[in-house]
Amino acid sequence: MVQWHVLLAWCSVTLFFGRGLLAQFGNERARAMAQDARLLVVVFAVNMCLVVTGLSLWAAVGYHPVRNVWLGVKLLALVGYAFCGHWALSQARLHLLGYLTALALLALAMDLSINRQFLPG
Repeated sequence: MVQWHVLLAWCSVTLFFGRGLLAQFGNERARAMAQDARLLVVVFAVNMCLVVTGLSLWAAVGYHPVRNVWLGVKLLALVGYAFCGHWALSQARLHLLGYLTALALLALAMDLSINRQFLPG
């Protein structure tokens, strides 16, 4: 299940990054493609599967966001990422500040997932 979770995470990152690039640098047709309903269904499905595998792994491994500080910070970063990402890409135009903030929070969540520690040392 870990491999599926990692694969889904990379798919989600790629979709978010690609949609942001289309919305920022694309022509009118590319911007419309970034908001296409079929693509949004794929994004929703990937993210929902990512949440299910993440919660399943959380239950199987027995981590707790209070005992394992990295997990608590990761969950907060993911909530912030979802909020900023939605703000950045939900309008007809890209909100660059929201997009860059979402990418920074996503990078933090990925770092915490890989290193499993919040502070170095």
